[in-house]
Amino acid sequence: MEHIVALDDDRLQKQRKLSARVTQLADQAFDSQRGRCDWDSVVKKLDVPLMECLGRFDASLSSVPVRSLPKFVDWLPDDFLLLKEFVQRFPGTLTADDQRLVSAFMNVKQADCVMAYSMCIRPQMTTELSELITSYRDKDMTWKDIHQRVPGFASVQALTSVYSQFKAKVSSGPKPATIRVRWTDAETARVREIIRQHHSHGDMRSCMRVAKSDFPDKPLQSIESKLYYTLRGWQGITVADMERLADSTEGTTDNKSYWASDDEARLLHLVTLYDPRAIDWATISSELRRNVSACKLKYRQLRKQRESKMAAEHADAVSHAVKKQYTQHQNVNWVWVSESVGLSERECLEANQFGDGKARWIYDPDTFSWDMANRMTKFIETNYPRPLPVNYTAVSNYMWIEPDDCVKMAGLLRGEMTWTKDVLAKVVELRGQGMMYKAIAQQLSPNLTASLAILRHS
Repeated sequence: MEHIVALDDDRLQKQRKLSARVTQLADQAFDSQRGRCDWDSVVKKLDVPLMECLGRFDASLSSVPVRSLPKFVDWLPDDFLLLKEFVQRFPGTLTADDQRLVSAFMNVKQADCVMAYSMCIRPQMTTELSELITSYRDKDMTWKDIHQRVPGFASVQALTSVYSQFKAKVSSGPKPATIRVRWTDAETARVREIIRQHHSHGDMRSCMRVAKSDFPDKPLQSIESKLYYTLRGWQGITVADMERLADSTEGTTDNKSYWASDDEARLLHLVTLYDPRAIDWATISSELRRNVSACKLKYRQLRKQRESKMAAEHADAVSHAVKKQYTQHQNVNWVWVSESVGLSERECLEANQFGDGKARWIYDPDTFSWDMANRMTKFIETNYPRPLPVNYTAVSNYMWIEPDDCVKMAGLLRGEMTWTKDVLAKVVELRGQGMMYKAIAQQLSPNLTASLAILRHS
């Protein structure tokens, strides 16, 4: 027994000596500029694994002050990246012992390391971080450079998106509390009766008009919600009622003009499930109980609203970046503009209002280039597949050609022709010169058929 105790004492003595030696070398390897010690040099001198060195380090014996970085904005990018890389050595969730090792390695308080790591795996926008990013933007820093200083976010786009949402939330202020309005069984029964009598043609406005008259003491928002949810069976309407309503509105869904916000959100979500060039509108129509034409029209409206809102919010920043590029290089690098303002390239193309130096593009059979035409056509088909409306502001910025010329050329490429008196007079003139209709068609448009020229001439 005495021998065993002696062995334990000897082992403990060696551990104390190693702990004191590790702490001493760590103090000597302390880099005051970086605020932490060079653990690689400690490992080399002792020939002991890094984790064991960190485990033996005794902060109570160290003369190095532990850093306090309680806010995410207090962390330098290099420290944050080093923390992220070091924590990857630990599988799963960090235990208390793991956190102590991380604290010793970073020379930062344990609680502050845990906070920074949580931002690493689940980055969140805070008031301090938002103010820091705003100060960077005021200094004309690009979003790419800001992302390098705030590396917790997966990408530049993720950072700009979270920042914009946070700023919008702050500027709009807290939302007023929602007052819950109770509906009695008798009132609910009356709502069902209103739907049965006035929703036969899929027109929610008639239901709303009658309900407002029957329930003058109810808030309009509550009436609208009650009608909407009752119609969809969420407030107890029977299956038979729903089937009857579905049968009565079948074939007349073109007149179902009312779209609740939930319907619009559902439509946008369903569209995202498909490739933009292969959207299954029949399935979406079935899901929303509306016909295909109504779904396509509403999606085009929502898409256009989003584009207009995006362009209005970012027009100044994008135009400034484009102007800077064009002034310096007589060309626009849209990748650079995208990284500078933190938007996608297409969003930048849609938002830009700067257009100095744009070329004209008037059809001339002798100088017409199919390379340019195919380039424009490919851009339109890739970014605005049917039924999406083509944003010719984006097309103009992409081609750096006047918008009106892009619209006219796109029409010509689709085989469309505006038959003005001047155009018809030119057909008559060329025909009088003995020119064949095929040659006449080529003089007017790259995709005009000879048969259409004959028809218009006749």
